[in-house]
Amino acid sequence: MTIRNRKSEKNYEKVNKMYKLSQQGKLMVERIRKTKLKVSIVAAVLFIVSSFIFFSLLFSEGGSFKSTKFTLSATPNTVDSSPTTNPLPQTTSTDTENHDSEGTADDSSVSINISDDSSSTLIELTQVSTNNLYTATNNEIEPKVATTELSVEIPSQDTNTNQSLMPEEIQETTTTQSQYYYVNQFNLSVFDSPEMNKVKDTLRYGTYVIKLSETTVNNGTNLTKIEYNTKSGKSVGWVRSASLTDSLKSITGEDYEELSFIPMKKVEARISDVRGIYLTRYSVPNKTKINEWVSFAKSTNINTFVIDVKDDDGFMLFETDAASKFVPEANKRAFYTKDEIKEILTELKKQGIYVIARIVCFKDPSYARAHPDRALVYKDTGEPYMGIYKVPWASAYDRNLWEYNASVAVEAAQVGFDEIQYDYVRFPELTKENRQRINLRQVGNESFAEAIQKFLIYSKKKLEPYNIPLAVDIFGLVSTAVDDVGIGQYWEAISNVVDYVCPMIYPSHYANGSFGLSVPDAYPYETIYRALEDAIRRNLNIPTPAKIRPWLQSFTATWVKGHITYGEEEIKKQIQAARDLGIKEYMLWNASNRYNKMWYY
Repeated sequence: MTIRNRKSEKNYEKVNKMYKLSQQGKLMVERIRKTKLKVSIVAAVLFIVSSFIFFSLLFSEGGSFKSTKFTLSATPNTVDSSPTTNPLPQTTSTDTENHDSEGTADDSSVSINISDDSSSTLIELTQVSTNNLYTATNNEIEPKVATTELSVEIPSQDTNTNQSLMPEEIQETTTTQSQYYYVNQFNLSVFDSPEMNKVKDTLRYGTYVIKLSETTVNNGTNLTKIEYNTKSGKSVGWVRSASLTDSLKSITGEDYEELSFIPMKKVEARISDVRGIYLTRYSVPNKTKINEWVSFAKSTNINTFVIDVKDDDGFMLFETDAASKFVPEANKRAFYTKDEIKEILTELKKQGIYVIARIVCFKDPSYARAHPDRALVYKDTGEPYMGIYKVPWASAYDRNLWEYNASVAVEAAQVGFDEIQYDYVRFPELTKENRQRINLRQVGNESFAEAIQKFLIYSKKKLEPYNIPLAVDIFGLVSTAVDDVGIGQYWEAISNVVDYVCPMIYPSHYANGSFGLSVPDAYPYETIYRALEDAIRRNLNIPTPAKIRPWLQSFTATWVKGHITYGEEEIKKQIQAARDLGIKEYMLWNASNRYNKMWYY
């Protein structure tokens, strides 16, 4: 192993030091479990074979089987003539600076309609064939894809009870893609041929690959021919079969089998060079203040405002019908009516400003107080879980809240916002002990990551008629970790669905030693570069990744030992790190909205 690889492994362990078990430990536990299950697996196989023979005989004489759950029909399909381009980097945040801020395509498509007897809303998602290939230049991968239709049932909720009407959760087709495998060994050697004469590449732990064929060489070693993505396109090589697994669980230690990696149709933003700043509701309470921000933007080359539409307290920027229905209190502090905000957005666009609506999703104390029967509470006392922010939390499992957030997003689109950006799309940071103590309002057996992905799929469909992008802010660490970091943010599951993924990669939010840096906050260029490298690598794992548009640090983290002051030079270093990786868009975060008067590029 090279010195560089050893440093990489040490760095990986430091960045992921929050885990209770090392990844090798997880693998060992999983192997033990698999050993214990061998007898059960054999029995299950025998049962399936017997059942197959039985039903074959039963239906062989003109019998017919009618499914009450779903129908599957194949329809002709055409290749998308205008493929969307792919993504770049990501960011993280908790807060003192508060913020979660080549080949041929398959020639057929499948239309799946799922229904049951419960009252529900039908979600039909335009997606793309899984058998697509890529061409890549400058880290932008363009999938050549064929479209398919996926219909998903989102059962309605009974708002008069504590539980959602969810007998079988959300019924959706998360087709298991058996051709996908994952690397379960650190720095796996990829050989140019089955003879293993030359190592052409190395793959990192958790890398997605497609299995093409398998063979056994003279010494009895089983080898698998794989296809995988690189920055310059697809590559093919041979690896030892024992170094691959068909289950994410053996890598992450979590059940992610229900996540969907079916390709999704993406929406491009109106502009492709976002240089944005975050503005709270209180920074834009009237037209005078808004005009001051426009003057600032014109003098600094800023072209985008990310404005709170539903903020961290759950309050509205403008009066919404959604708040009237779900949380009337949230409208009481709104600064504008719909007509007034429409006029303001029209003027901002005339001034050349791209306007993004920030919507805080599951850290919503106003909703939690209005619906205490849906909020996270301690099982033994019934007291609300407050977390590190000392406010009650809502549940990301809550379909009622899904509808509320998506409805706010729709209204933001209707009044003229260019893009929707979800923040706090996650569960709170919970210790293992608290996970057991807190009523999370879980739906069925859904994992955190599955609930988050389903919410995003639901929102994507709701926004489809407005043809504007959906973006999501996620922790910067998510691009480096191999799992969902305990909050439901699993990189591939999110990036494959949304249009823009916005990692909050503030250097101050990485533990000392991360990326081999003694104090990441003191190395703005290096920290941003390495975090985005990981983000780009993760996007290579999925068929239709979101574009990466990171949040950068525009504040001084005085609470970090060894921190540096973030002025013009430090901000430029972050921007340059992104640009050196081909990422030309970014947003600046300062919770107090105090931004440097400088020329942004």
